[in-house]
Amino acid sequence: MSTPTTSPFLVQPPFDADSVGDCIIQASDGAQFKVLRAILGMASCVSRDMFDMPSPQSDSGENTKKGDSAPLPVIPVSEDAETVQIMLQMIYPIAPPSIQSITLANKLATACAKYFIHEAKLQLYVRNILSQNESLESDAVGCYTLAWRLGMEREAIAASQYLHPLDIGDKIVANRIVTESGDLGALLALWNLRVRIDNALDDLLALAPVHVDMACGSHPFSHGTSEGYRKRKEDLRDRMTSPYPVCDDVQAFLDFKA
Repeated sequence: MSTPTTSPFLVQPPFDADSVGDCIIQASDGAQFKVLRAILGMASCVSRDMFDMPSPQSDSGENTKKGDSAPLPVIPVSEDAETVQIMLQMIYPIAPPSIQSITLANKLATACAKYFIHEAKLQLYVRNILSQNESLESDAVGCYTLAWRLGMEREAIAASQYLHPLDIGDKIVANRIVTESGDLGALLALWNLRVRIDNALDDLLALAPVHVDMACGSHPFSHGTSEGYRKRKEDLRDRMTSPYPVCDDVQAFLDFKA
């Protein structure tokens, strides 16, 4: 018999104690959600299998059907109350949930993968937050890894533009990208982008001669060992770290000299 737990989390209808339900989902922090097994079973085969397993019963009369003294089965889950409530709102035919943070969106992605809830359902609800500048500026890595994880290519590309200043060679950064995305390919894609940007900068700077500090006077367009070229390239790379660089004058932006 499980001991009733209390939680400061406010469970909203149609999952509160007064709502219609035939089962209780108990979050990791003790919040309890009254649900209909038929609805959860249609959305998740894992949930359907959970209902077939013996579950602990509440020894309180709180979790009972109206007019019935038998307590409802209680199924504990490892997700916190906020994640459970949003996930249930996604599954139920009710008003769509509001996802206000990338952290919550990533927790939902983990829960949906765990319970075999199709990622397309979550895509509908996170597309808005992934496109917000506030989210991209505050947690570009989280936006990128979430978009990659959910197969949202356009959003992943947009988020990658905010990662230009990031040292993806740093072990902590690299480990976070791989861990959160669940795919080494997410990190390799960023490395490939860096290589393509570097090659593009070489192609651009090769269009204009370097007038000072040349490695060899007989090769005015050589840039292999030119300190002047190296500095121009670094300066241009710095200007390109902005996700959307402002360029009113192309020659000035590229530091081309007549």
